[in-house]
Amino acid sequence: MEIGKKSKSGLLQRAQTVLADVTPTFANWAKRSGFTRAAILSPCSTSEGKFYYTTDAVGFSAREMALLTETQEFWMRTLSKAFEWQCFSRDFNELDKFDGLFDDDVLAQVSKIFFLPFRNKERPMIFLLLELEDDDDLYLPQSSEIAVTLKNIVEFKNQTKKILAKFDKNIDTGLGISQSRLYLLSLKVCIEEELSTVELPGDELRELVTRSITDAAQTIVSPLFRAPNCSQTGSKGEIKVVLFAKDEEDEQLLAYHIARTLIGLLGTKATKQILLLSAGLCANKTGTIEFLCKC
Repeated sequence: MEIGKKSKSGLLQRAQTVLADVTPTFANWAKRSGFTRAAILSPCSTSEGKFYYTTDAVGFSAREMALLTETQEFWMRTLSKAFEWQCFSRDFNELDKFDGLFDDDVLAQVSKIFFLPFRNKERPMIFLLLELEDDDDLYLPQSSEIAVTLKNIVEFKNQTKKILAKFDKNIDTGLGISQSRLYLLSLKVCIEEELSTVELPGDELRELVTRSITDAAQTIVSPLFRAPNCSQTGSKGEIKVVLFAKDEEDEQLLAYHIARTLIGLLGTKATKQILLLSAGLCANKTGTIEFLCKC
């Protein structure tokens, strides 16, 4: 593990990759940075209490994302208030306190857990990063620099208008090929199955975690729907998909490819419950955007 050192050319190059020209997508940024298991934990208040839950993640299954849910009191006891890197290491027997956040087989592979508290518009959030026993040493940029990157990612994700603006040109191009073919990709049953073995306090928190898992699924399957095709997270475990093609899609084949792509997130058994439902055709941009936006 290296923090903020720039004497080695390899590490310098990795640092520039981490911090420069930042994409507003957490998964793409994490991949470019060499972070194979990383997550953002966000605070929430429900009728059951105050918690932190996973809002973005790479390298975690749906069950693992749900397991990261903990009370705000736990994190206040565990982490210092400093907005800087905080490391817990197996070498110093510091991982036992995180037993409840990981399955035994996952925690057994972990050598270090890094946390970086940061703020987004005065909202305290936590960046979590795992270093596994077989990983190369992670390069950790200076905490102040990476905090700016994380805030940009979070802020972009919450700006619906900017997200939908990227579809505008795609839809214009797509309508030159065919009408919009609208689909609902339902993961509701899959996610419910994966969460059935995780104790989450209350339906409100379960809905928030379900949304995060659906977001992660949308990120994973989006390469299957290259421009001008579009996909967007909907509500209640659904992903909205818009396809443009002169010939009818083989929906069964498409569903098969989607299921294979999501095995890492949802598991082989759960992905058999994926439903790809036709929502009809649309001949104009307004209706297509309305479909993508409507929750």
